Amino acid sequence: MLEKLKKAIQKRYSTKIFKAGEDVDQEKLNLLLETLPLAPTSINSQAWHLYLISSPAEKARLAETTWESNQAKYKDSSYLLVFCAKTTFARQDLLEIEQLTASTRDAEINEGRLAMLDNYVGSMSERDKQEWLKRQVYLVFGQFLTTCALIDLDSCPIEGFDTQKMDKLLGLKEKGLTSVVSAVIGSRDTNDFNTLDKAQKVRFPKEKMITEIK
Repeated sequence: MLEKLKKAIQKRYSTKIFKAGEDVDQEKLNLLLETLPLAPTSINSQAWHLYLISSPAEKARLAETTWESNQAKYKDSSYLLVFCAKTTFARQDLLEIEQLTASTRDAEINEGRLAMLDNYVGSMSERDKQEWLKRQVYLVFGQFLTTCALIDLDSCPIEGFDTQKMDKLLGLKEKGLTSVVSAVIGSRDTNDFNTLDKAQKVRFPKEKMITEIK
């Protein structure tokens, strides 16, 4: 398993050109979607939402929000994924989590924990809270990319889009959400210029990136 994980991470790269009209293996897609909600988030906040888009017309419409170099990826991929964060998070959200925890574990709501979490969230400024909520999305997003690598599903993370335009086109403000990051999945085209045989992965050595303190 350890060697499989290492090889999957080594082989992963950001697909730049997708085969238009190519379907994703349904079993892989199901596994991806089933495991995403298992991703960790701070205080188990789960303050994220995912839009999974396969409609060619909708992908083309949303492509107008992204950089010109990314528009073909939006259109030609099998699925466009837009990861969103909640725009508000307060005691009611915490209560919902604690109610679910109590129900799942057949226990009473832990009022002490609820009060502690309420104090933690309430101590944040509105700006800090918005940043905190967006960071929760990236915890999920990291698992998404790793899962794609493990199940050999071609993907590409895309941050280069106008979040305000995306929010407007998807009507996110009315839903209490805001777009944070997008991605596409599908099948790489043979003309993809970023495959590892054409463009070797470039990373600094671990000695430069990791400091171990004993």
